[in-house]
Amino acid sequence: MTNQITIVGNAGKPIELKYTASGLAQGSFTVATTSGKDEKKVTVWHNVTVFGQMAEHAASSIEKGSRVFVIGKLDISSYEDKKTGEKKWTTKILADEIGLTVRFNAVFADKTDQTMKQVTQKFGAVPFLGDEEAF
Repeated sequence: MTNQITIVGNAGKPIELKYTASGLAQGSFTVATTSGKDEKKVTVWHNVTVFGQMAEHAASSIEKGSRVFVIGKLDISSYEDKKTGEKKWTTKILADEIGLTVRFNAVFADKTDQTMKQVTQKFGAVPFLGDEEAF
């Protein structure tokens, strides 16, 4: 049996990035998922942990409110509450994949530099309006 979970929701805060003693990046953040409508609307907050280069990339691109998807493994652990002695349970998602969704986010691709390099390689320097030397 596989342990895999996929969620799509909004980041609750920017990713908190830390490094282990060995230099491995570890990022933590929350994702809110909402279901239902009006009075029956329910929001669940998920704790997410991501490691390595993916944690660094996610930390530089995911902000509070970003619409994200997370695919990973559900990790359930327990601990003893020091005050009450009760056994408490926590859950988090250990992320294998994280990304921004484009359903509600505006995504802009700026290919100007790449296009200009291709044009310059093929035709040489290209004069622009406003370049006094071009005319």
